[in-house]
Amino acid sequence: MTAHAISTASLICLGRSSRTRLMHAIAPKATASHATEFHSGMHAAAGGAPDHALAKNQMLALDGRRLTLQCLAGQLWLTRDGDAEDYILGPGQNFEIRPDDHVVVQAQRPSRVRLLPA
Repeated sequence: MTAHAISTASLICLGRSSRTRLMHAIAPKATASHATEFHSGMHAAAGGAPDHALAKNQMLALDGRRLTLQCLAGQLWLTRDGDAEDYILGPGQNFEIRPDDHVVVQAQRPSRVRLLPA
């Protein structure tokens, strides 16, 4: 699957095994900067956690760090490797990401997120 296809495909349409393969395929890129789609690095900001915009269907892969993901606006769909549940986050909802988690987040509509160190 090409990078373009990954960025435009909807994860919801994929089965769990397909999502797992996709998460493992993009994990090396995510591990390198701890987040994809944010080329300046989401964890580089000093003095606080900035907000980040996600366009509809834009994806974010996270792993290797303990974080709290906050949905500030919009709606996020989140899947975690090895977890039978998927999660929908709305404004004001948080999700704790553990260091051993492999998580993919997709914006269901234009959204704003914040990643906080836990």
